[in-house]
Amino acid sequence: MQRIAMAHSRTRRWRVAGLVLTVLLVTGLIAPLAQAAPTPQGSVFRIGYLGPAGSPTANGAQLAIDQINSVGGVRAAGGATVQLELVTLEAAPTVEALPAALAELRGQGVGALLGPDTNAQITPDTIAALAETGLPIFSPATQNAMTDVDATNTLFRTRAPERVLSNAIAAYLTGDLGVSSVAAVQTEVEFTEALMDFEAALQATGRSLADSIALPGGSDLLDEVPRLLGVNPGAVVMWGAPEDAAALLDALRAAGWNGIFAHRKAEAAVQLGVLPVALADGVYGFDSWSYADALPASRIFLRDYVLAFGEVPGPLAVAAYDAMWALRAAMIEGGVTPAGLRAALLGGKARALVQGVLRPVDFGNGDLARIGVVYRIAPRGGSTVVARFDDMVRLELDQAGVLPEPAIPEPTAVPEEATPAPTEVLEGVWAEVTANVLNVRSGPGFEFDQIGQIKAGERYRIQGASADYSWLVIEYQGAFGWVRAEYARILGDINLVSVVQSPPTPTPAASPTSPLPAEPDIVIDSVALSPSQPIPNKPFTATVTVRNAGGGATGRFAVAATWEPGAVYTSAFVEGLPGGQSIPVQLSGTLIGTGVFQVAVVADLNNEVVELNEGNNLFNVSYRVDYPLLANQVNIQLGPNTQWDMFGGTPDFLWDGYNIAMLNGAQIGVLSGVTYENVHYDMLTPAVINNTTGVGTDKVQPGAVFGMTIPEGRRAVIRVDNRSGETVWLSYHVYNDTP
Repeated sequence: MQRIAMAHSRTRRWRVAGLVLTVLLVTGLIAPLAQAAPTPQGSVFRIGYLGPAGSPTANGAQLAIDQINSVGGVRAAGGATVQLELVTLEAAPTVEALPAALAELRGQGVGALLGPDTNAQITPDTIAALAETGLPIFSPATQNAMTDVDATNTLFRTRAPERVLSNAIAAYLTGDLGVSSVAAVQTEVEFTEALMDFEAALQATGRSLADSIALPGGSDLLDEVPRLLGVNPGAVVMWGAPEDAAALLDALRAAGWNGIFAHRKAEAAVQLGVLPVALADGVYGFDSWSYADALPASRIFLRDYVLAFGEVPGPLAVAAYDAMWALRAAMIEGGVTPAGLRAALLGGKARALVQGVLRPVDFGNGDLARIGVVYRIAPRGGSTVVARFDDMVRLELDQAGVLPEPAIPEPTAVPEEATPAPTEVLEGVWAEVTANVLNVRSGPGFEFDQIGQIKAGERYRIQGASADYSWLVIEYQGAFGWVRAEYARILGDINLVSVVQSPPTPTPAASPTSPLPAEPDIVIDSVALSPSQPIPNKPFTATVTVRNAGGGATGRFAVAATWEPGAVYTSAFVEGLPGGQSIPVQLSGTLIGTGVFQVAVVADLNNEVVELNEGNNLFNVSYRVDYPLLANQVNIQLGPNTQWDMFGGTPDFLWDGYNIAMLNGAQIGVLSGVTYENVHYDMLTPAVINNTTGVGTDKVQPGAVFGMTIPEGRRAVIRVDNRSGETVWLSYHVYNDTP
């Protein structure tokens, strides 16, 4: 068994003044674990995972745990402040070995469990064994009946059940694509009920399956190709191993069938290299989440996960990440006892996390989320989300989920309508107050102190946001304050705003019976950049809020960071900090170049202060360096033979219904292997953007990203959002490289 400790533990002393601290989001140290006593609630709360370290579920959970611990852990109801810790097994247990695995984890004093991950591990016997623990259990298994069978309300499903996913693909095929004839193929036994759900969803639209083929294990699958060709369905939907899907699709295409192919695990099949990119082009997939999800919370999670683990996350990683944040909320509301956690999870408020809105109180059976997405594989193997659902309700692509009243914000905020020519261009991203009076608080939550109020119509520059974009950091009276995003209209591209870690949840003043420890303890509560998106060749300032969490005075110490691009070293000295006090420290510099980066700010750089805890002096900051925008349009619709001017008064390109042709000396280039949100100015070089003719219809596909140089010499980025017949929908922005 392994225990994964909290991340960012500083295991040696930093004495190198110019230390480059980029990309420090790591999973922590892995060490052997001896038999431990039950968790002392008030110091460490352990979560046991029914699987090995390094798996998608373990990685997703660990990323969330690292982030939660980095801001001081969780102050649970009842007053205990705890750090979270993940305990893993050497391997995922079989059904027969599950009771022994549960006993092993419970022997480590775990207060909650993660897993099992697969439907194959969910049987009446395993459900009974899991329920017998009495602990809250977070499972990403999609078997429909799992939470319904559990009458004890100990199992909490962390992603949508199969019936939601089957409904999603059925609704998209029949409604959006107009398919009237569908065949279904199943080669994995665990998806038997999924196929039945799909058939029921079709019947609800007045259609029935043209054919249904079930071959457990996929034996003799290719022998069924003539049967499918004889039916000649408009679409084939498949549940099975990626190898089975690739073999079947290859055989169908070779025989001349040109219908729509959908596979339950299409993204995984492409990422594993089992489904070749050329064959995968145009294949649809459906799941609880896709890495192509365009919601800001998803984009941030994708970036953080790739930086931490060097791989693209999937639905299991996201489900575990959301589960840890849901657990944190439950601990704040219900404490750390199993009964308190279960009650808080069942009756908790709706929360917008990475998958979308988690609203367990609406389901009442232990389901936390019922988000389903349909995506399409792009020509080069990427994905584009084409439909989102919350349970059986169709959502807009930028809608996180069904929101209760009073509404909580989705993890996104964009202007309601994009106009062809903006009447005003603001530098940076701004919030315009829509409430009559809006409270400004010291942190992202109603438990933080109110520090002021702002009024309807007032505008404030946004300096950062919480991870789910439900709270915004604004410049307020020469400092920083937090406001609720739902009461503001966003002016600009919210994707350009950096995520700011929350200050620690306020704690009551120490009583005479519980004084601060005698030793000093330096921690960084927050780092806010001004401007929130630094501009190349212009000064920026990072305001670092440093706090002495101990009782003794610190003496002199340094705060420092090395910023990218260019390894720009900044530092400042604090001459001394009394116990229990905070101080803002400003680090200023100028960056040359653009990009998306993550660095760490370190307090007590040279370990001049003997502290109670030498391992909590780092604070990770994610940010983007880029030029401001002259124009920023979202999802504009162009009909055939439309000339379009993105900025400057001269038409830049012609959309003829099939191709994008350059006009007036404009140039274009295909940007491969990137997302629209991650493109930055320095990527748009003449080496890439040198096509003066245009791009053909084969490249103008949903999800495609192009760089352009417009006639006025400005650089721009275009994304194809959708295409139907001779109509195309585009998003774009034009850079101002001379601000």
